[in-house]
Amino acid sequence: MQAFKNLQVYLSFLIVLFVDLLPFLPLIKEIKPSFILLTLIYWNLALPNRVGLRLAFSIGILVDIIEGTLLGSYALIYVFISFICQKFFYQFRVLRMWQQCIIIFILFFFLKQYLAIDFLNLGSSSSIYFDKKYIFSSIIYATLNSIGWFFIYFLLRFYRRRWVKN
Repeated sequence: MQAFKNLQVYLSFLIVLFVDLLPFLPLIKEIKPSFILLTLIYWNLALPNRVGLRLAFSIGILVDIIEGTLLGSYALIYVFISFICQKFFYQFRVLRMWQQCIIIFILFFFLKQYLAIDFLNLGSSSSIYFDKKYIFSSIIYATLNSIGWFFIYFLLRFYRRRWVKN
């Protein structure tokens, strides 16, 4: 019975993974919300005993392979964010939705800055953090993720209450 309950959670990850894989224009792909990470945050807050760091690491490795990034970069991000969510899920769950959106905004802004680091070419001097265009796209990315959090939260809460029994 426990495997069936986890299967329903994994199904939600599979659906949002397909949504994240949809082809977009490069400009839109740069700022589109990360639905897989928003879903991971939701399940870490809603059912922290079922969604753990191992699942976050596995999804991160899968996203690394799909995106073609340095192996382990998304896995590190997902494990770190899952750890933070599980450590503070009692504090996060009681916040109002606008407060949660602000925290999601800050989290995704720093995530975008982390993803700007070129781990393969560390010797060159890069000024990407001071580029106004990149900072602006980071703000738009974080804003869209905080708006996306509002929709993902209520959609997955409906799904959990309807299909996923504790």
